[in-house]
Amino acid sequence: MVDTVIKAAIAQGIYVIVDWHDHNAQNHLSQANEFFTYIAQTYGSKNPNIIYEIFNEPLQVDWNSVIKPYHQSVVATIRKYDTKNIIVLGTRTWSQEVDTAANSPVSGSNLCYTLHYYAASHKQDLRN
Repeated sequence: MVDTVIKAAIAQGIYVIVDWHDHNAQNHLSQANEFFTYIAQTYGSKNPNIIYEIFNEPLQVDWNSVIKPYHQSVVATIRKYDTKNIIVLGTRTWSQEVDTAANSPVSGSNLCYTLHYYAASHKQDLRN
């Protein structure tokens, strides 16, 4: 299924965000590395339309001891096969605490951090 969707999007010139949608991805590191190895080998280095999101909305776990090491591992896995495409990194508390990541960033190129803002529930808190 993933291959079908990726191939169809690429054929239309559409960018594809390949998202590891797991709030506890640190518990599935080997599976994530295996999955992103496949995606990077198959599509990444050949197509600039692939964007990786490697940890969607991490929960309230520590950045330095849990989330950052996970990111470092998966980024290294992807970069073995795809040195250029963008990798999106989730941040603490459902991708709301980008300041924590900014204070201790993951090394590499073409990395970005995501901020998930839900206007109906977050209201002014995250705007400040």
